[in-house]
Amino acid sequence: MKRNWTSQTGILLAGGILILVNLIGLSMFVRVDFTDNKVYSLSDASKDLVRNLNDPVTITAFFTTDLPAQFAANRRFLKDKLDDYRAYGGTNIQYRFVDPAEDEEMQAEANRYHIQPVQIQVVEENSVQLKNAFMGVAIQYESKREVIPFVQDLSRLEYDLTSAIRRLTRDRKPEVAFLTGHGEPNPSQDMPAFFEGLGANYGVETVELDAELDADVLMIVAPTDTLPPEHLQAIDNYLMNGGRIGMLVNRVDGNLQMGQAAELNIGLEFLLTAYGATVAPNLVMDETNSVINVQRRQGPFTVAQQIQYPLFPVATKFNPNNMMVSRLASLMFYFVSSIDTSVALPPGVEREPLIYSSNKSGEQRGFFMLQPTQTTATLSGGPFVLGAAYSGTFPSAYTSGRTGAPTRMVVVGDGDLFNQSLLGQAAAVHATFGLNLVDWLIQDEALLTIRSKSLQARTLDEVPDGTKPFIKYTNMAGPLLLVMLFGLARWRRRRGRQIVVVQ
Repeated sequence: MKRNWTSQTGILLAGGILILVNLIGLSMFVRVDFTDNKVYSLSDASKDLVRNLNDPVTITAFFTTDLPAQFAANRRFLKDKLDDYRAYGGTNIQYRFVDPAEDEEMQAEANRYHIQPVQIQVVEENSVQLKNAFMGVAIQYESKREVIPFVQDLSRLEYDLTSAIRRLTRDRKPEVAFLTGHGEPNPSQDMPAFFEGLGANYGVETVELDAELDADVLMIVAPTDTLPPEHLQAIDNYLMNGGRIGMLVNRVDGNLQMGQAAELNIGLEFLLTAYGATVAPNLVMDETNSVINVQRRQGPFTVAQQIQYPLFPVATKFNPNNMMVSRLASLMFYFVSSIDTSVALPPGVEREPLIYSSNKSGEQRGFFMLQPTQTTATLSGGPFVLGAAYSGTFPSAYTSGRTGAPTRMVVVGDGDLFNQSLLGQAAAVHATFGLNLVDWLIQDEALLTIRSKSLQARTLDEVPDGTKPFIKYTNMAGPLLLVMLFGLARWRRRRGRQIVVVQ
């Protein structure tokens, strides 16, 4: 008997199944995300945060309604994210979209939150016009409030939202201290991108080691003067008590303008040797490098010319298993020394290389030649480790037999990595690595998984010119051929079922 799915019973059964699926969907939330970085799904850190909220978080999205297509996509992406937060946070996540342009009361509220309209370009009637649009978000928890004034970078939207909720709901903001008093750069002036990025999640201060350190993380960045013994011992005591240290040091003092370089001994070498984290007194050269401008004479004129400079390596090889660096694209160094991985580690300490030079890299040691037109790069011996992470129970450099509490330390052989006065915009890009570094030190690795997400356009792989016509005509004729083959197969099958009646 042939089953008739168009019958009334079949229709009722199909309707019942649809109702059942919808009822299940009301109580269960499932999403399948096939993107590499799961950019359209919440990370575990965001899910855990909203699941464990004690009180409701209210999110108000101040968005202009009739936005152009490219900005309307921002609104849709934000709404999808907020739907996910509410799915995992339940009634503790409440959100609404309002258009301040249509309500004076809402506009006044946006002004109180310091959310101002931004000018965007709109194409209307074959002309480009400027239009004011609101695209900000306010997050409120109890009596505290955080604001995202302008939703623009969708790749870090989840990070911004989760970080804001975390700041509102935690009892204490961790402290990051920058060491000063030994020729270090001013973090707020020379490293503004890194400094301001830290300020979003941490309290940031400078210390001179005159008192006992109580910060969660101590950043030692590019000291140039010798540290007195009492300061070195204060750093050792800090580490023994479980303090976490990020150390970006210049082992060689290079001056490109003077064309000179010399080993730099400031006392930290003694501590690093005791901890098994020696920075070699060398300069790494790499075939993958940055360009610099040099002045050259051409007849009676002096012209500027860009040339490759091996002593400014660009690292593109990172440890894929460490979230600090696994999704970084590149880091440019301003004279960098390698981490000596041949040094034996003390018992209880583990070392994890983070950043590598390329295979075609070499080193200068003892005598340094910096002149761009005279640098002869012997690119052999690589790759070199340019940065490494250390964790475990470190031995004291001063008290024999003393072992500290479990802690973490990161060592990089370039103290100028975040210095925008030297590296310009490249140092601002490096701030992502700096934020990852501090998050790892403070063991807030959950934030790393969010920040590292990125939205990337998927492009087709380049194919040889000879293959292009084949692909073109296959796309044109392929679907038609498939339909014909399907029809032929169906016709032959039906013909084979025919019953011949013999009289």
